[in-house]
Amino acid sequence: MTRVVESSSDVLVLDLEKDMVVLSTAGCPKIFNYIRYVVFKRVPKNFGYTDLDKYCQELSETLNLDYQRTTIFLTAVDISTYSSAKTFYRDVEAEVFITLGINTPSCVSIEQDNSFEKTVGTINIAIVVNKPLSRLALLDLFRLVSEVKGALIALGGPQCINGVSIGTASDATAVIAPEGFERFAGIATDVGIAVSKALVKALTNLLTKGNVGDYVAQTLGLKSFDDVVRVAEKIYSYAPIPRLEKNVVVKEVEEELLKALRDPNIQILVRGMKLAEVCAQLGLIPSITFKEFSSDTPRIIVDELVGKALSEYINGFKGLLAYYWVERLKERGGIPEVGMLPPIADDLLGALVGATLSRVYDRYAQNRGGE
Repeated sequence: MTRVVESSSDVLVLDLEKDMVVLSTAGCPKIFNYIRYVVFKRVPKNFGYTDLDKYCQELSETLNLDYQRTTIFLTAVDISTYSSAKTFYRDVEAEVFITLGINTPSCVSIEQDNSFEKTVGTINIAIVVNKPLSRLALLDLFRLVSEVKGALIALGGPQCINGVSIGTASDATAVIAPEGFERFAGIATDVGIAVSKALVKALTNLLTKGNVGDYVAQTLGLKSFDDVVRVAEKIYSYAPIPRLEKNVVVKEVEEELLKALRDPNIQILVRGMKLAEVCAQLGLIPSITFKEFSSDTPRIIVDELVGKALSEYINGFKGLLAYYWVERLKERGGIPEVGMLPPIADDLLGALVGATLSRVYDRYAQNRGGE
């Protein structure tokens, strides 16, 4: 149905092989126009073109494409990292092409009136189906794509410290189909089912293919795995191992952390509990208000239960003792990087780092005992 004409780190050009109708919010959109080509173009992060139509027209000419029949997405990410998927359901064929760039998520919470934080990031999605659709059905399909994308980002994307992410500040979508008379394209239709399957496949591939350390760190609301290592380094500084260079131990702690984070049980626990925390932050737990939850009320002990379970899973009773040690440091303000996190995330991070450190301490204690 589509043919890749050109693909590199800077550009992806798709030929639909016939004219189709598009509804798009891309950088250079076409709204209910006939198009033949779709372009994903890499631009600088500080891209500040004020006349997008002129830029896109010049780009189309450079690519030897008819600008009037071309929809163009703009993003700062390496285009070669795009994800695509094709699915079939009954007589419907659906193709999805996605580029994903999220430095930090855009967050929605009920903590403050000005709680929507506009941050850098772009998720570009092009959907092509073979079933002829009316313009009303294209709108219906656009709605469906937004719903599925938002749900997947909330469930599997980077998490906010407070609240939930449902996308980025500059997402763009294009839904494309031959023109016809079909009026519906929601989740209960053949088109909706085919598109949803393709979208889930392509987007989950992008959300999970990165560094596992970054994935878990971003689940907790941090920016990268380096932030977790820095927290571990700071905690270690309160109880350094004598006569050992700090950088040697920190390297071992980093390796031990990555080893732990590759465990799917830990990934499931961290992701699952963070999503539970999001529900509380959005006021979706009937028996507790957001204000009460965020104040870390004594009524809520689930954070301590999960911290206890995680630390014992990593290193038994010694891991549990290390977790309690980290908790005492946190209460005294010794590790503000942990204390700034919401109730469940801070216990997850404290348990993870404390128990992992205890494994390193164990190893050196055993070595010294055998000397």
